[in-house]
Amino acid sequence: MAVKRATSLQQPVHAFSGFPRSGLQFLRDLKLNNDRDWFRERKQIYQEQVESPMALLVTQAAPLIRKQGLAIGTKDKNPVMRVYRDIRFSPDKRPFKSHVGASLKGSHKHSKYGEIYIHISADESFLAAGFWMPERPFLQAWRESMIKNPTAFLRIVKSLANSKLKLSNENSLTRLPRGYDSFAESELAPFLRLTSYVTTRPLTSKEYLSPQLVNLLCDFALANKPLLEYGWSLNWTRQRDLLDER
Repeated sequence: MAVKRATSLQQPVHAFSGFPRSGLQFLRDLKLNNDRDWFRERKQIYQEQVESPMALLVTQAAPLIRKQGLAIGTKDKNPVMRVYRDIRFSPDKRPFKSHVGASLKGSHKHSKYGEIYIHISADESFLAAGFWMPERPFLQAWRESMIKNPTAFLRIVKSLANSKLKLSNENSLTRLPRGYDSFAESELAPFLRLTSYVTTRPLTSKEYLSPQLVNLLCDFALANKPLLEYGWSLNWTRQRDLLDER
């Protein structure tokens, strides 16, 4: 039976109406005025025009996605990532991010890796899904799983391609990792060199300013369901949280 698309699901009364233009303008202004005093005087504008719409987007999308069988949800406190940058170990001392990000994470104990991420800024906006920069033991478990059953993994690659998605090769290794040289001619070779297992989809301003962004986010999440469930099936417990620092 075909999976019902998110567009056919009932929407809540107080529905996401699109990311507001005023919120986008605030992010532009913040980029030009990356200053604590400037932000402090306008924090309420940020909360109302940037943070609240993004929180509404993900909290509205999460139950729609779960209805389609992907066990995912929002953070307990605030699904929107902090606007404050972690500058402790960075030469860049600007205190604020000039984008807004939010995530939907797996809702069982072995899903601390793997999520759907939404990123909106005046410069670049996109959706991403998968496992970004996981720890080396997780990568090792993923690679061993691919080798053990290459057909299962390549089936996921094909499923992503059917949705016009592919795994990003950003930060891919130039050579195969140690111990995998015998797979140089294998169909798995480019995937063994990956250090993240992530797909991305750019967002146009027309898309993120529209109420249809909810449905677009749901459909993107469901297209990545095989990828997310593959990673979660490794039963790996995450040790750190790089995504929350982004």
